[in-house]
Amino acid sequence: MKFNSIKISFIFFLGIVLFSCNSDKAKKEQYTVVNEVKQTFVGGNTCIACHEEEYKLWKGSHHDQAMKIADSVSILANFNNTSFTHNSVTSKFYKKDGNFYVNTQGKDGKYHDYKIVYTFGFTPLQQYIVQFPNGAYQCLLTAWDSKKNKWFHLQPNLDIHHEEWMNWTGGSQNWNTMCADCHSTNLHKNYSDKDQSYKTTFSEINVSCEACHGPSSEHVKYYEQENPTGTPPKSHMETGMDSKELVQKCARCHSRRSQTTDYYNYEGHFFDHYEQRLLIDPIYFLDGQIRDEDYVYASFVQSKMYSLGISCRDCHDVHSMQLKKQGNDLCLTCHVPAQYNTPEHHFHKENTEASQCINCHMTGRYYMGNDFRRDHSFRIPRPDQSEKYDTPNACNGCHDDKSAKWAADFIKEKYGEQRADHFSDHLLKGYFEDKEGFHEVIANSAYPEIARATAVNQLMNQNITQDDVTKLIAYLNDDSAWVRAETVRAIEKTGIDTYNASLQPLLKDTIRMVRIATARYFNMKNIDVNADPNFDKANKEFLNQMELNLDFASGQHQKALYYQSKNNNEGAIKCYEKALKIDNFYNMSRMNLALLYYQNGDKTKSETLYKKVIEQEPNFALSYYMLGLLYNENGDTSKSLKYLKLASEKEPASVNAFYNYALKLQENKDFNKAEKAVNRGLKSFPNNERLLYIKTIILVNSNQLSKAYQTCSVLNTNYPNNQNYQQLMQNIQLSIQNN
Repeated sequence: MKFNSIKISFIFFLGIVLFSCNSDKAKKEQYTVVNEVKQTFVGGNTCIACHEEEYKLWKGSHHDQAMKIADSVSILANFNNTSFTHNSVTSKFYKKDGNFYVNTQGKDGKYHDYKIVYTFGFTPLQQYIVQFPNGAYQCLLTAWDSKKNKWFHLQPNLDIHHEEWMNWTGGSQNWNTMCADCHSTNLHKNYSDKDQSYKTTFSEINVSCEACHGPSSEHVKYYEQENPTGTPPKSHMETGMDSKELVQKCARCHSRRSQTTDYYNYEGHFFDHYEQRLLIDPIYFLDGQIRDEDYVYASFVQSKMYSLGISCRDCHDVHSMQLKKQGNDLCLTCHVPAQYNTPEHHFHKENTEASQCINCHMTGRYYMGNDFRRDHSFRIPRPDQSEKYDTPNACNGCHDDKSAKWAADFIKEKYGEQRADHFSDHLLKGYFEDKEGFHEVIANSAYPEIARATAVNQLMNQNITQDDVTKLIAYLNDDSAWVRAETVRAIEKTGIDTYNASLQPLLKDTIRMVRIATARYFNMKNIDVNADPNFDKANKEFLNQMELNLDFASGQHQKALYYQSKNNNEGAIKCYEKALKIDNFYNMSRMNLALLYYQNGDKTKSETLYKKVIEQEPNFALSYYMLGLLYNENGDTSKSLKYLKLASEKEPASVNAFYNYALKLQENKDFNKAEKAVNRGLKSFPNNERLLYIKTIILVNSNQLSKAYQTCSVLNTNYPNNQNYQQLMQNIQLSIQNN
């Protein structure tokens, strides 16, 4: 039997979330129809004369303070020759000639003086921005705690190397891409991949009136008339707007998303401009609760309140963003006090922190070091899920000296045995028990769209059958853009290209992100649909999105995959190399680049890259596995066995690693080790066909015929239609009889 050589398809690590539809009829997506007259930005000061009260509420708000020119008024921090040290890096803050400066470590590892040009935010922290020569603006990771009046580090638990993407000079703190679109008005990033430069522009430095209401030239022109007649031009956000449309428009900035268009033009649906992240670890816990920063939208759309028509404006003043009422009074605006604001409901002493609705139904977490933000999914505590799946819950968040079982038993005692059905019950089932749980979430249109789309996405991490794919096809025509899109991506991941006729109508979907997803599908499959008149538009949108994100390592990675789909390996190599220049720790690109180098005959470069991955991620199994295959191809049995063994011991566990390690051992007639290796594999992947087969061969070759017969019996029971396995079993039986 021959050892599997390097015949592994490229590792397609996808970093985008998309949407889709298989119907000629328009989907019921709500959004305001923009006036045909193209409006321009005129500045927030033009609004004051008519909207003085709204202006007063906005003045001093987080939107107003989102970004300011750095001066003695806007800067809150102490720049009077102060310093702060984090992980041996000391930053010194001082003033010179009326300007504000920091002396700190740059990308080259050396210390430099940097002028502060902008402030970012004001409470509970304020960041400071430095301008770089290529038009990039970078946010310092050392920030000012404006409540405790002291310097602190935004990532206190991380030891960040000066060359890392996470460093303040790297992509994670790049204002142009990571921050600007939501902190200023009418932002145009204007990135050039040719020379890796920015020419970013904005109309107003902060989040002014037109950031939310859209360009207002026609609005102002209409009301400047002495006797206005006719219909006033529509504003992007108006009084009386549908609640879900309002949430969608706020989502533009209050969400964990990426851009799909050059700039936001105030037209169309949220998903015509942005891609929202799904409820996937590490941003969310597996039940959908917040883990990393989510900026509220994705948690809120999980809630029952959202489904019933509650929106941001019901709790927050839309101009000051302050809560309309404090404490339980806010919740009791809608919820009956006698039913909920009593010890008989919350079982805590009245008028205490424990009796506050938000502390049971809006648990929170600290982000950026000192910024406490609450989970807006408004969920009922589920310690029973914590007991079973190790998810967090509000009860044990306070009663951390008690077990999840204690909390679950208390809930049963006080509220009864049955819990209200929640999508998380089935989502968690899909992760930990049976993939059918994912199907249950997808099929229930009453569940939140984001949960259903997440279930589609995560289903593809399971052992997928043809029946699973058949079920998914129906969702190409789902009412949810989220679900349609994830279904497109799921079908792409299957590698099956027999559903092209079902996918092609999605090229004219009403939502841009769905069209992009579909164009991507046909591109990555290299399927020619140029004859379809809808492909040209969708493809331009797909290519534009790809170009837009080239200042991200993930963006370069995506373009590299695109080049590979077109058999342009030279272009792919350049993009992978650019990705690593942007982020030296972006090992998805390093792994793919190593394989391309290998296929081009440069085994030395390939070996170097795999070793670099191992150096940076010593527990990542795939790099060891690929090195093991490479050494096998080179005829270095000793090194091949060494790295294949390590691959079988690292994470994530891989059938290929166990299979090839066992196969190589039995080639060397080390049958005892080979059997042990395959048995370890079967613990992780019970009844796996390849592992059962190689185990049978190992047992036959080591003359353990009775055990070989038993293993082959299991193989035939699980895979009864394979005649080769039937013949193998007969041969083993004959050998036993002859012995």
